[in-house]
Amino acid sequence: MTGDESAYGGSERDGAAPLPPLDTIIEQARAAINQHDLGDARERIIQGLALAPENLTLLDLGGFVCFFLGDYVATEMYCRRALAVKPDHAYACKGLGLALARQGRVDEGVQSLERAIALAPEWVDSYWDLAVTLLEAGRSDEALHAVERGEAAVPGETKRLRGLAQTIRTRGRR
Repeated sequence: MTGDESAYGGSERDGAAPLPPLDTIIEQARAAINQHDLGDARERIIQGLALAPENLTLLDLGGFVCFFLGDYVATEMYCRRALAVKPDHAYACKGLGLALARQGRVDEGVQSLERAIALAPEWVDSYWDLAVTLLEAGRSDEALHAVERGEAAVPGETKRLRGLAQTIRTRGRR
């Protein structure tokens, strides 16, 4: 159990000052992220989820923050909660895939990234993250195939994806 899970059971704030409105908390969390204060952002997210445990924006922000804090178990939890709220949420599928892969569950992660692609085939980030995940797993040929699929699906991102393909080819030779 992560420290974040306690926020989902409600607030035990006896004697504490009342929380600001949810919109304010979300704005504060985003501002903290923009200022690279991920610890403060995490606290704001926990506060907001105490008020609205199924708020998709807060769940997405929680997964994002925890991923960049290196807490992949908490990232997985936030993504799974987001998917419980909205099962066809490509962003949560992508985040879940990355979190699973970082926990060594690469095949599960790849499945989730593939689901993100199926849900939003025009979103280049999922192809990119799939390719990087496969590259990190030593699966260069599959990584190149993910890039090729991205180029075909999102032609406006071809230049960026070709740069990734070159990186994959270079690393794949090692």
